[in-house]
Amino acid sequence: MITLKELQNNQDIIVLIEQADMYLSALGYTNHGLDHVTTVTNRARMVAEKIGFSPADVELTSIAAYLHDIGNVTGRENHSLAGSILAFQILLKLGFPMSELCRVVTAIASHDEYQGEITDNLSAVLIIADKSDVRKTRVREKILTEFDIHDRVNFAVQFSELIVIEASKEIWLNLSIDSQASPVMDYFEIFLNRMLLCKKASRKLHYTFRLKINDSILY
Repeated sequence: MITLKELQNNQDIIVLIEQADMYLSALGYTNHGLDHVTTVTNRARMVAEKIGFSPADVELTSIAAYLHDIGNVTGRENHSLAGSILAFQILLKLGFPMSELCRVVTAIASHDEYQGEITDNLSAVLIIADKSDVRKTRVREKILTEFDIHDRVNFAVQFSELIVIEASKEIWLNLSIDSQASPVMDYFEIFLNRMLLCKKASRKLHYTFRLKINDSILY
């Protein structure tokens, strides 16, 4: 089976990720390119390993995470569905086994925060890894006065850590937010749906999702 490392060295996929990010950059979105997908891939692999996925499923989860945002090259709306179709075509051409291919494209199709459905563990891990990626370094270079609320909230996040505690079966997102740059309430204004989806995904994994901001445990 094609490995994550092989996909990371595939120049066509790299171009696809970069072009998708260029499209979102033109619309004013935060980084969704190699920086974001690498962070999501690393987090997805960490969570999958911690909760006891088999090595094969860890690899599938990582592949889904690496390819999850390629659909943005066709437009932001329904990008998860477009990404799943693109990933199907790419992986099929590379000789990916159909049974594993179906699991990867299902996870990619499921990661949309409004339309996605969490039907399996692979999808749940991808959602947690993706929706937890909020941090200062995702903000593109702009004049501060041109920041929208997404820029302000991401810029205010000085520290972001996703951890899994196997003993208590908890998944924690720990954030340090500069409240001078953006009030904590702004975080919930734009990310509440994502946090609720992380809770739902964690329940699918038989874990509890916990959120801590500035040393205050919010749930």
